[in-house]
Amino acid sequence: MCGIGGLIGAQDEGGVISRRLLAALRHRGPDDEGMMQPTPTVSLVHTRLSIFDLSAAGHQPMTDGPSRDSGGSWVVFNGEIYNFKELESELAARGQAFRTRCDTEAILRSYREWGEAAIPRWRGMFAIGLVDPARGVGYLVRDRLGIKPLYMRRLPGGALAFASELRALMSLSPESGSNEVEPAALESFFAQGAVHSYQTLIKGVEMLRPGEMLAVDLATGKELRRATYWHLPAGAAGGEVPVRADAVEELREVVMGAVKLHLASDAPLGLFLSGGIDSSALLALASASWSGTLRTLTIGFDSPDFDESDISAATASRFAVEHQNIRLAGADVLRQMPGALAAIDQPTVDGFNTYFVSKAARAAGLTVALSGLGGDELFGGYATFTDVPRALTLAENPVLNMIARLGSGFMRNRAGLKLAETTRRPPDALAMYLLRRELFLPAERRALMPRPESSDPLTGVDSALLEQLRAESRGMGAATKISFFEMNLYMRHMLLRDSDVASMAAPIEYRVPFLDHCMVEAVFSAPASWKMPDPRPKPLLLDIAGAGVAPEAWQRPKRGFTFPWAEWMGKDRPLYPVAEDAVNDTGRWRDLGIDAGAPRRTWKQFLAGDRRVSPLQILAFIVMRDYSARFKLHAA
Repeated sequence: MCGIGGLIGAQDEGGVISRRLLAALRHRGPDDEGMMQPTPTVSLVHTRLSIFDLSAAGHQPMTDGPSRDSGGSWVVFNGEIYNFKELESELAARGQAFRTRCDTEAILRSYREWGEAAIPRWRGMFAIGLVDPARGVGYLVRDRLGIKPLYMRRLPGGALAFASELRALMSLSPESGSNEVEPAALESFFAQGAVHSYQTLIKGVEMLRPGEMLAVDLATGKELRRATYWHLPAGAAGGEVPVRADAVEELREVVMGAVKLHLASDAPLGLFLSGGIDSSALLALASASWSGTLRTLTIGFDSPDFDESDISAATASRFAVEHQNIRLAGADVLRQMPGALAAIDQPTVDGFNTYFVSKAARAAGLTVALSGLGGDELFGGYATFTDVPRALTLAENPVLNMIARLGSGFMRNRAGLKLAETTRRPPDALAMYLLRRELFLPAERRALMPRPESSDPLTGVDSALLEQLRAESRGMGAATKISFFEMNLYMRHMLLRDSDVASMAAPIEYRVPFLDHCMVEAVFSAPASWKMPDPRPKPLLLDIAGAGVAPEAWQRPKRGFTFPWAEWMGKDRPLYPVAEDAVNDTGRWRDLGIDAGAPRRTWKQFLAGDRRVSPLQILAFIVMRDYSARFKLHAA
């Protein structure tokens, strides 16, 4: 894991822009850093967290030319190419000589051999900037699932700047223009707790899409073409259903292969262990592929209702692992809250758990940590897999709809508000899915700010993105469709984005074996019925993992890895003064185009014990106030 950045299509006199990018990305790579101008109109920067070939040979920007001052292509790369040894063997047989033992060189050598056709050969998580001066073309490439982020911004004059983090591009002001808020992204944040769009909170800054390649002209930075080199499969094909036992064995092979690849590292490696099925299954699979003693880490809380450390310890005891439990109290969170907020690269109400466990992992001497992220999305673990079909049935049945509308009036809580909202929405799977995760409902958002034109009035998400997802999911079965939504929205725009920046604040390389694209293709194409409770939750994953997953991990209600925010924000509790300061910063809310009194009114309801207010809504105010003040954001 590293930080990458660059400028294409303009001269960087004195390296001013490069140095700003480098400074903003330095926290992502404490082991090494580099700057290079392969051509007069191209500048590349890199900060390195060493994982493979820890020697100076892995320095970036890297070239495949005879020397740094001679001809060749150049690359800056963040992530891992897990099949680089296979590529190295194939390319060596074709006469190419390698100078390092790291995966970065495999990118350059494979590009030299196959050109753009090399991109689909890379298996891993990556954001890549590659320039070919001989052809006058540069490429920005992002991995298939969107594990590694890549942000882009057009500068005055047309040059293209890119970086691993949004904050790095914001550091380029005044060259890049003012930090004006994109209203549709602000709406999306309040609707879903994170910006669900490839347009960011900052006007003019976008993300390259997962599985996308952008080719640009090196002299001008002008876009030459965009291409998508991978799509999520459409789900199980029709026809004869395979024998489940045989298919499970085949899937186990694919999953074991993916996990084994993710265990490769020249740096210290461990595994994040919660009390749930995903990390328990990952531990079982990793233990079967690991010859030494694995290290596992868990966060425990001072609130018994949120603490899973006893279950994690029981899971760890089933394997030959070195287990560590880190306990967090509200006072600990308050003390580290400024650092956690400062790590946020786009506003979010998630990612704090990854921040704290990553810091603990780094303090324990780890550089690489595996996570079970992706298991819920692939194997049907979220409540959305049952709640969305129920909501659709309610919306389609007039009698049930009327009963629900009447019943919601007696429910003075958040569930009642959402039930009432369900009765007002059309029987649309995507709208019902987003409602299940909605943070501020439409009426609550209108109390904050006017609706931007491009935002869907019901869900608050970009209308064009929703239409695209509806079109791409047409014809999918119910469970496959929800899995598709989870992976394209909540996972891509919140979980993966937050996990990247939260882990790199430590810095730790955060690996997600369940999102290996070969595994995703195999599991996503399995019959949806195999992923539904039997009555075990996530039965397909449990069968793939085998007897290694303790019954304690699945014979209990799903809780998720969350913090007890409501307890910590109450009167005389550790986060109370932080929330109080945030909601009362009327000047900041006005700068953002938000009704200055709305946050305060919501806070008063929360303190009065109004169960219609979620603690995550208060957290959203804390995050947005801190983020917008830090970057001096303002409305148009």
